[in-house]
Amino acid sequence: MNDQDRTQEARDYQPQVGDGMTLCYPQDSYPYVITRVSPSGKTVWVKPLQIVDKTTGHEPARFDGPFPVWSHTYTDEERASMIVENAPERQVSRSRDGLYWTSKGTPFARGGAVYHRNYSY
Repeated sequence: MNDQDRTQEARDYQPQVGDGMTLCYPQDSYPYVITRVSPSGKTVWVKPLQIVDKTTGHEPARFDGPFPVWSHTYTDEERASMIVENAPERQVSRSRDGLYWTSKGTPFARGGAVYHRNYSY
């Protein structure tokens, strides 16, 4: 798939309540779920998901020396049951190229809720 195909696929995406989204930082990513969708589909509201750790029955994907590296893609069931209910919704809007951004310029990736955190840096 070339860049033009990926851009068209992003533009064609129709968000649904319950779809996962990922807040993207250079080294880490945090899981969110769509809770509301505007009629046009260009704006969605998301809430964070509970971060997985040993208390949720999960183990790190690996260790870098003594530091845990968490890497987890949330299932449909986890996206439904692990919403942080008392967290405020964040508004995320789709730009012309099909990518989603907050009003402050923070990117969100569509197509799944992923938690990745490497404690070695």
